[in-house]
Amino acid sequence: MSQVILHHYPLSPYSEKIRLALGLKGVSWNSVDIPVWTPRPKLTPMTGGYRRTPILQVGAEFHCDTLHILRAIEELGSSGSLYPKGQEGLAKALGWWIEKGSFMNAVCLTIGNMAGLPQELVEERRPLFRVNLDPEALRPKRALYLQRVNAHIAWLAEVLADGRKFVFGTDPSAADLSVYHPIWFARQNGGSEVNELISFATVIDPWYARVAAIGHGKFSEMTPDQAIEVAKANEPSEPDEWSSEAQNVGLRRGDWVSVTPDDYGNPVCGSILAWAPDEIVIRHEDPSVGKVNLRFPRVGFDATLAERQAA
Repeated sequence: MSQVILHHYPLSPYSEKIRLALGLKGVSWNSVDIPVWTPRPKLTPMTGGYRRTPILQVGAEFHCDTLHILRAIEELGSSGSLYPKGQEGLAKALGWWIEKGSFMNAVCLTIGNMAGLPQELVEERRPLFRVNLDPEALRPKRALYLQRVNAHIAWLAEVLADGRKFVFGTDPSAADLSVYHPIWFARQNGGSEVNELISFATVIDPWYARVAAIGHGKFSEMTPDQAIEVAKANEPSEPDEWSSEAQNVGLRRGDWVSVTPDDYGNPVCGSILAWAPDEIVIRHEDPSVGKVNLRFPRVGFDATLAERQAA
């Protein structure tokens, strides 16, 4: 198996979700630290400018968005399971709910209580999130963000109220990791004041401690240049799954397309190779890296025909 490489940075809550998934599945991985904000000159040639964090690299395959990264890790690891038998769709849907409903509110609540946030980060994220992340702008809205976060945590508390260890029962799953990481971000960075404002501690805390105890597994540090060499040394796969649904939306295999998050983020362009019920694969090529595959989930991303720019 090709080396498993996670491109991430410590502060990223979505990266914490994936670090825990790698630990849960017993996958040995390589850690590549990336800048918290762009430019990312070593990563961009490999991913065509995709800006979300993290990205999981396996040889010349780049898995984008944690919904899709979790699926890849499930196949890579041999211990535990991210998806309870017969409940994979439900685990994915629960993750989608909590991240759509609470993630940005948890971020805004937390950053409003942080001091010394780099202005470069505030400015870089502003056009993507369409929210001013300046703590001075967020602090007066604390009550708004707090009530939104606690409303979703109340649902989590209802799920855990019967004493179960994890969301689906006795074993942790992708649902736990998805619910956990916005709360983790708030607790790690919001200080005691934010921690004391988060409700249902008596129900949440034992579950929170159990998820944290999963850990990140076994990993080694790797440089960005080493990750580039791994991509260059491996040939990307040639996926050929092609659902007839693609024809209904005007796409054919080999078309030049843009793939764009449907909430925030930037488009990434390439030649479309595969269109499956839960995956889009495009081919990206850069002189410094060679050919790689970029893999995206269907949920949360839109693929449209694009005009190919001259080299």
